[in-house]
Amino acid sequence: MEGGRARCVVYMADAVGTQTEALVIRGLSVGVPIGSVLRRELLTGVVVGIAIAGAFLPIGLVGWGDADLAIAVALSLLAACCTATLAAMVLPLAVRPAGRRPGISAAGRSPPSSRISCR
Repeated sequence: MEGGRARCVVYMADAVGTQTEALVIRGLSVGVPIGSVLRRELLTGVVVGIAIAGAFLPIGLVGWGDADLAIAVALSLLAACCTATLAAMVLPLAVRPAGRRPGISAAGRSPPSSRISCR
């Protein structure tokens, strides 16, 4: 059961990071000032993390009946969303000076398996 909880946190971080990376790459490709994109995406990542953690906390409290565990998982979701946002913003920018296309940083990743449940 513990592995299932960890997978859900990882999958949530992957979803947030993938969306952030797509928007950063799109911003780079159409010439939007990168500072503007980074500020908005950083704020969005924090807000999404707070929203997901806040939505999860009462569900975890009721479902598990353990406040410490529910708070720990909610904080993990917040940290994972914020970290994924930062990583997804840095990767496209890091490959750009090397003369590579920013979209290369997103290549080769596979989506989470649909067979794995987060229950």
